[in-house]
Amino acid sequence: MCHPIPNLGLPALDPLELGPAETAVNNQYLVDFTGSIEDFQLKGLSDFVVDTLKINAVPGFRSTIKVTFPYTYLKSLYTAKGSLAYIVNLAGDGNAEVLVKAFSLEISWKLKLSSSLSITDLQIDILLGDLKVNFENLMEEERIDLFLHDLINEMGVELLGDVWNYEQAKVVAKVEALINSKLSGILQGIIGGGGSGKPPIFEGVEPDCKLPAP
Repeated sequence: MCHPIPNLGLPALDPLELGPAETAVNNQYLVDFTGSIEDFQLKGLSDFVVDTLKINAVPGFRSTIKVTFPYTYLKSLYTAKGSLAYIVNLAGDGNAEVLVKAFSLEISWKLKLSSSLSITDLQIDILLGDLKVNFENLMEEERIDLFLHDLINEMGVELLGDVWNYEQAKVVAKVEALINSKLSGILQGIIGGGGSGKPPIFEGVEPDCKLPAP
C-alpha cells in the first residue's frame, strides 16, 4: 500500500496524500461554508490486522472479511469559513489533526449466480475504539470551540456509532449496487483482463516498501 496501483488509478495509500483542494456548500438557511485542505496526509493504512478471512466461492454461502487498523493518523493544513444556520460562525485556519485507534471494518456477503456473478445480502459493520480531533481555531468563539472539541473527544465514538446505525442500510445498499456494477471488470483485471488485452490489476506494483525490523 506504500506504492500506487496504476491499473486501478489508485495513488500510494500509506501515506495517503491529497490536496490542495477546495470545497463550498451553501444551502441558504442551514450551512454556508467554504473550506480547503493542503498538505493532507493520512498514515497507518498499511498497518492493518486481518482478524477474519473466510472466502466461500459457493453461491449462497457467506464470506467474511474483518480488518482492524490499530492506529491511523491524519494531519493537514485547512481552512473552514462560514456559518451554521447563521448562528455559529466558523473561523478555521491552521493545522488539523485526527487520531483514530482500533478502527475495525467487517464485511460479509453471499455470492449469487444468475445471468452473471454478483453478491447479495451484503453486511457492513464498523467499530471504533477511540477518536481524538484537534482543529486549530475552528469556531469563531473560543468557548464554543472548546466545547465542540471536548464533545467530540469525549463522545465522538458514540456519536459516530449513532450516525452509522441511522445511515447503515442506505450505505450498504449503495455499496452493494456499486460492487455488482464493477465486479465483472474487477475479476477480469485480477486474472489478467479476461482476454480483453488489459494487464492484471497488480502488474507493476512493487512489493512492500517497509524495511524489515532490525
